[in-house]
Formats: sequence, structure tokens, C-alpha cells
Amino acid sequence: MDYSVARLEDIAKWVQKNKRDRFSDFLSMREQKILLKLMTQFDDINCEFIGGFDAAERKIAHIYPKFKNAVDAYKAPISAIRINGDLSKLSHRDVLGSILGLGIKRDKVGDIIKRQENCDVIVHNDIVGYILMNLNKIGKERVNVYSINLDEIMEPEVKYDDINTTVASIRLDSIIASGFKLSRTKASELIKSGLAEVNWETKLEPSFEVKEGDIISLRGHGRIKFEAIGGTTKKGRIYVNILKYK
Repeated sequence: MDYSVARLEDIAKWVQKNKRDRFSDFLSMREQKILLKLMTQFDDINCEFIGGFDAAERKIAHIYPKFKNAVDAYKAPISAIRINGDLSKLSHRDVLGSILGLGIKRDKVGDIIKRQENCDVIVHNDIVGYILMNLNKIGKERVNVYSINLDEIMEPEVKYDDINTTVASIRLDSIIASGFKLSRTKASELIKSGLAEVNWETKLEPSFEVKEGDIISLRGHGRIKFEAIGGTTKKGRIYVNILKYK
């Protein structure tokens, strides 16, 4: 279950009132943005995010009074496990599904870094022992699971398709249509249905103007990055570079 605005605000108020630090469970990028906005309401507490490695997306929040120091990342309540086995035919979703199938909540699981023969998973300390004892299969594949240190985590290899094309405008519907190979009409429908996010914030307006560097997610289709704007053609179309993550 996602952390609601009210739930995040309750944690911040608790820290402010009790003058003690507190950790959340793992937050999505969207939830992290929500928390950062909430933190502007408080002038006596701080917040930092810890995910196990620098490029992690899912992170826990450490909220603490300003008179205290930020916690060392290695003292945060997170651990890493490595799953060994033939994972070549299995997806990120298969790994996550097998973990959640043990009765574990999504907010106890951080990033999953999958490769051909192994997979590193960042998890909350609460569930490490339970996973080590109970996770022995992913799909039909038998696997071995053991703990590793956070500094042993294999950071993910970012792979993407490089799309160079032209668009009529840099509206969200136009960029989504080009990045995901959809008609502009279909892209507009999906945006209005609440399936599109820009920098982890839902956008409902097809006419929303994107900027270089924006990360655009479309539920059920994946993620793209609007990398760069080039010049214009003789007919007034705009050259753009889009990265579509694999």
C-alpha cells in the first residue's frame, strides 16, 4: 500500500513533537517527492533518503530533528540479499512477485537489480531472516538466497533505445506518442486516464509542455527520458532525442 500524504505528515509531526528520529518503510519516487513538499511546512526537522546505493529509486526516509545529525547509511534499517540461480528467463516482476507471494508488503522491499544469473534485492531489516528461510523458488526455478553487505550491491546497468525523431510540438501527448510508438490520439486518451507521470507526478493534461531531462512514465508501457531538443525542420517540426528504457 502506498504511503498517503496523511501518513507521511503524521510521521513528520511525530518527529517534531517527540524530538526523536524515525524511519519510514521504502517509498517510491512519487512518495519521496510528496514528503519533500511536506517537509517545507516544518522548520525544525530534516529528511534524508537512503536506498542502499546511490542510484536507488525506492528509498526509506530518515526524518530527524535538526539538532541531530543525519544517520550513517549503514545504520539505516535496510539490508541486501543476493538471489542465485538461472534467472535468464525471469523478469523483475517475477522476482518481486515471488517475494510478495511470501506475504511480504511492497513497502518492505526496495530496488531489485536483476541480472542473468543473480539478483540483488534491498529489503527492510524486518524481513531479511524470513526471506532467507522461505524464498527458494522464483517461478519454476530453484534459487539460493543469502545476505550480502550493502557495499557488495551490483548497481544496475541502464539500457535504453535511442530514439531520434521529429515532433510537431513538445507537448506531453506528442512526446509520449513518439517515445512509445502510439498515435497521438491514443497517447492523449492514456494521459487523460491518469496513466502518465512526469518526474513521478501524474499529469492529466495532454498539452503539458515537457522539458529536457524529464522522466516520463506510462503505466503498462514503460519509461522514457526526454533527453534533448534539437533544431527545426523546414516544415517547422522539432528534432528531439528520446531515451526509451529497456
